[in-house]
Amino acid sequence: MTDYTAWLTSLHNTLTERDERLLGLAAQTLTANILQPHAGQTLPWHPYQGIMPSPGTYRGVWNWDAAFHAVGVAHWDVALARDQIRILLEAQLPSGALPDVIFEDGRVVTTFGKPPVMPWAAAWVDQIAPDDDFLAYAYPKFAAYENHWRQNRRVDGLFHYDSAEEDPQLRDDHAALESGWDNSVRWDAGTRRLWAVDLNSYMVMLYRALAYFAYRLGKPEDQNRYDARAETLSARINQFLFDPAQGCYLDRDYTTLEFSPVYSPACFMPLYAQIATPALADQVAKVAADPARFFPGMPTVAYNDPAYDSAAYWRGPTWLNTAYFAAKGLKDYGYTETAATLRDTILAWCAQNEDGLYEYYDSRTGKGLGARQFGWSAAFVILFLLDWRGTQKGE
Repeated sequence: MTDYTAWLTSLHNTLTERDERLLGLAAQTLTANILQPHAGQTLPWHPYQGIMPSPGTYRGVWNWDAAFHAVGVAHWDVALARDQIRILLEAQLPSGALPDVIFEDGRVVTTFGKPPVMPWAAAWVDQIAPDDDFLAYAYPKFAAYENHWRQNRRVDGLFHYDSAEEDPQLRDDHAALESGWDNSVRWDAGTRRLWAVDLNSYMVMLYRALAYFAYRLGKPEDQNRYDARAETLSARINQFLFDPAQGCYLDRDYTTLEFSPVYSPACFMPLYAQIATPALADQVAKVAADPARFFPGMPTVAYNDPAYDSAAYWRGPTWLNTAYFAAKGLKDYGYTETAATLRDTILAWCAQNEDGLYEYYDSRTGKGLGARQFGWSAAFVILFLLDWRGTQKGE
């Protein structure tokens, strides 16, 4: 188990007593979730140390969980953070895709992936502790990963989750599962052929990460190419995924061009990714501040959606990853009061569940739900507490 005590000691008296306790709980959760081999067992990712999402439910290394875990533990152990990234990159498929999960018994799920947040996480880690050798190793793998998404998950310049067209019986499950929002109301409308707002925002973040890697490695032509792709995609998001009639970014069916009626935290990802213009951000911020929709708990579907259920997995509870991206994006665009209330509400919920950090939270009462001792909840507690910074767009 890595030692985070010196890091915590260095932060003593910089936080309130409650937040210092939450930070310690988050660090303890992530380190306690490092999978240890049984007697005589060699874990499939040996010699790296893999962090599981939770000990009782998820015994393996999951794709986007690993990225979030890396961002969390990088605050005190960059080697452990890079292990999470290496584990997935070592299992990269010939197509460039990354697997969904590697279980501790060696089974690997490769039929679909997860949202492409790993390059963003790797850039985050490198900015904390630069490592040219690691970037030289990871860069070509991330370039192949981008190529997979561009070749296999793109229609008319915008990205969608896996539609599994070769197997119509599985199509719906694939899109939902690759999104990570397994049973979300987003997928209830009868089609999963959606340009997804969150995915396209993640792809902008991926391009910016690749441009950063290229800059660090002295590859100016690559840097310019990825910067251009980020700008082109950002423009298409603003053109095609903002519904002026609703004043919000919404998923859109790429076959009918109809906007989805479902409001979710994905609507706010263009703010976190710094894609929205100030005028569009102002309209989106009104949606975030509406008590009938997302205020103050940032549920995974709007409070007033007919299918909303405060305790049903991705159909209404609050998840810390989607809530953090939404709140931080609002803060960075200058909507500090709305963002601070979202943050304070969610941290208060985490604190009131004294038996541990949970997978998700009832978005009315804050009761912890799902798996306990959950890794990415710990990672985003750390981000809510320590990385609540940034400037307003344009400053």
